[in-house]
Amino acid sequence: MDVTVRKASMLDCSAISEIHAEAFARQRDSEIWVSATLSAAPRFYCFVAQAGTGIVGYIFWAQKSGIRPEAVLELDQVAVCKKHRGIGYAEQLIQVSFKLVEEELASAGQKVKAVLVSTRADNPAQRLYSKTLGVKISAQIDDLYSAKEVIMIAKR
Repeated sequence: MDVTVRKASMLDCSAISEIHAEAFARQRDSEIWVSATLSAAPRFYCFVAQAGTGIVGYIFWAQKSGIRPEAVLELDQVAVCKKHRGIGYAEQLIQVSFKLVEEELASAGQKVKAVLVSTRADNPAQRLYSKTLGVKISAQIDDLYSAKEVIMIAKR
């Protein structure tokens, strides 16, 4: 099935919250978290993957350390609902949304200086992040969240 990546809106909050709760079981209050993130532009850039009439995934990009001419972007969260995993939706979400964020930044006179991803050290998605964004492990932090965390960075 074809997927369309588009900007998320508050109308998508419930669907994104369901995917968030499924993907990040240790986190609480998904609807509050998602609603706050959707309301935080241009600090956050939010997108969904839509297949047919349903939302199958989402991605949140965070602009770090203020609005600057050269932005540092963090892939804050990306998730695809379980029944749609393994068919390339996360890769499409990352690639398409990143281009859309770059376009938005350019229209504001900004460009991407670096991309940052933090994730659990045992998360197999590290390969996806390396492939789609060119990030590499720069640091490891013990017990930051629920396990050892890696910080991955790519400079542009």
